[in-house]
Amino acid sequence: MNLKLTLSATAMMAVMLASGVMAQSAKNILPQYTTVQRLTEASNIVVVARLDRTENVQLAEQGIDAKRWPSRDDGKVQDGQNNIRRDGVLKVEQVLKGNVPAGSDIRFVSVRQLRYENYESRLQGTSAIWFLAPRPEDARLTVLADTRGAITAEFADGKLSTAVDFVRDQVAGANTLDRMLDAIDFKGGRVSQDCCYELSWHHETWREAVTHEHGQRIISMAQASPVGSVERNELITAIGRYKPEGSLDALMGLVLSDASWSTTSLGCWSLEEVNRGAAIQRLLSEWANAGSDKSRQIAIVRALGLIRPKSGHDGEQARTDTLNLVGGLLKATTDKDLLREALIASRDLRTEQEHVEALKKLIDERDSNGLGDAEVKAAIIALAAARKTIHTQTGIAEAVYARKYLEDLAAVAPLLAQVIKPALEFPWTMLIVGADGRGH
Repeated sequence: MNLKLTLSATAMMAVMLASGVMAQSAKNILPQYTTVQRLTEASNIVVVARLDRTENVQLAEQGIDAKRWPSRDDGKVQDGQNNIRRDGVLKVEQVLKGNVPAGSDIRFVSVRQLRYENYESRLQGTSAIWFLAPRPEDARLTVLADTRGAITAEFADGKLSTAVDFVRDQVAGANTLDRMLDAIDFKGGRVSQDCCYELSWHHETWREAVTHEHGQRIISMAQASPVGSVERNELITAIGRYKPEGSLDALMGLVLSDASWSTTSLGCWSLEEVNRGAAIQRLLSEWANAGSDKSRQIAIVRALGLIRPKSGHDGEQARTDTLNLVGGLLKATTDKDLLREALIASRDLRTEQEHVEALKKLIDERDSNGLGDAEVKAAIIALAAARKTIHTQTGIAEAVYARKYLEDLAAVAPLLAQVIKPALEFPWTMLIVGADGRGH
C-alpha cells in the first residue's frame, strides 16, 4: 500500500477517535464518523423538531460553556458569556427515538453557545431531524456533532421525509445493505452521501453482508456517479475495500476517463488494494493507447507517480519502464500541463540520477525554452528530490545528486534561491501546480 495515499487519512482517523468526534466543534468533525447511521446509534433522543428560540440561563459562576466557547467573531462563530448558559428550545413534531412526548419542548445546551440569530439560516424556525444526547458533565442534552447533528430538507435533497424514513428504519434495525444501496441516488443528499461513507469507512460492519451481486452493484454505481461527488469518491474507495469481481477493469476505466484529482488518487489507492502489480502493468500498457489524448496521458502519469513502482516490490522492469515513461516527458516541448504532471511524478517516484540531466536542461534553458515560473519551480523541486539513500553506522542519510548544481544556481539567482533552499530540505512537501491548477 502506498504510504503517501494513506498516512494523512490514518492520522486524522486516529486523532478523531481519540478525542471523541461527537463532542468536537464543526471544524473538527469528519463526516464519515457522523453519518446518519452513527448519529442515530449514539443518540438518546432523535426528533423532528423546529428550533424555536434560545434562552439565557443565569448562573452563579462562569460556567463550563462560557469557558469552552468564549465569544468570537461577534458571536457568529461562538458566543459564550460569563455567568450564562445559553439553551436552545426545540418544538417537537415527531419522535423517532427516545421517550419524549410529541408536541413538547426540548431544551439543549445551545451549540457553541450561539444565539438564535447566529444559527445557520437553514435551522431558524425550520423542521429538522435533531440528534441529541446527554453530556457527561451534567447530563444536559447537547446536539451531537455540532450542527451536523441537525438535518434539514436542504441537506436531504429537499425531502426531509426521505431522511426521516431512513432514520426510522435505522432505529428499528431495518437498514440493511440493500436498503443503504437503494438510498444512494447521486443527488448529493445527506442520506445518499452517508450511505456511501458507511460502505467505504465502516466496511468491517458491512463486509459479511456483501454478496457478489452487491459488489457488482457497487461497481456499477461508482461508474454511474457524478464526477467529483462524495458518492463517487466513497464508492471508489468501497471497491478497494470489498474487491468485487471486475474491480481492476472498473477502477482502471474510472481513473483513465476521469482525470480529476480525487478520482485518480482514490482510484490508485483502490487499485493497489485490488492488485498493485497488475495495475502498474495496465497503466504502462495504456500509455500506447492514450495517443494524443492529453487528459488520458495526465491520468496515467499521475497514477504512476501516486502508486510509485519500486524495484524491490514490483520488479526492476516495472520501475525502469515507469522512469523511462516519465523521463521522456521532461522536455520543454511537452504540453505544459502534462509536463507539470511529469515533474510531480518525477519527484514522487523517489528517483536517483535517472532524470537529473533532463531536469538540468529544463532549468538551464529557462530563458529560451518558453517555460514559466511554475514549470521551472517544479523542475527545481524534482531535481532536489533526486537523491541516493545512504546507510551509515549512525543511521540513514540522503545524498542529493545535484546539490552543488542547485547551490551554485541559488548563489547567482536570488529569486530561484527562494525555491531551491526549501526544496533541498523538504522537496516532497513542496507543492507543484498540476494540470488542475492545484498544488500537489
